[in-house]
Amino acid sequence: MAPILSRPGAGAPVDLAEHPLEAGLLRLATLGADGFELRFDDDAVVDAARACLADEGEEPFDRDRLQPFAERGLTALEAAAEDDEGLARLLALWRPRALVLAGRRDELTREEVLLARLSERLGALAAEREAAQAAGDEDRAQALHARYIELGTTYAARLARSW
Repeated sequence: MAPILSRPGAGAPVDLAEHPLEAGLLRLATLGADGFELRFDDDAVVDAARACLADEGEEPFDRDRLQPFAERGLTALEAAAEDDEGLARLLALWRPRALVLAGRRDELTREEVLLARLSERLGALAAEREAAQAAGDEDRAQALHARYIELGTTYAARLARSW
């Protein structure tokens, strides 16, 4: 079970399992890629995550605090991916967002930029749908769900072609 960390200045705690990219990069930065798994309960990983938490706001992590860990974690992942097929697949999935977190946005390909935009739009649609449901607007929630499925299909097809 992944740790749930509290943020003194923010209301919602941060469950590291809900942020596998960030927590994974923190794990790679602190423990390296040998024996890598998506487990975030190691004390070094938890300490690093606590150091990177945002003091307030919606975002769980402070980008400036996270960046040095993201840089080291991405570098470790890239090096390990050369010899490990599983980590190579993980790198392919994480690369666009990891490059942004590591401050290396200029290395994104056109296709990765498009995939990142699609991913962001999917997240925004999901949030809009949740808000519509919470407000009791089922018609809007249904319409947003249909748009999510349409855009998600496009995203999945592009992602499959990029592999």
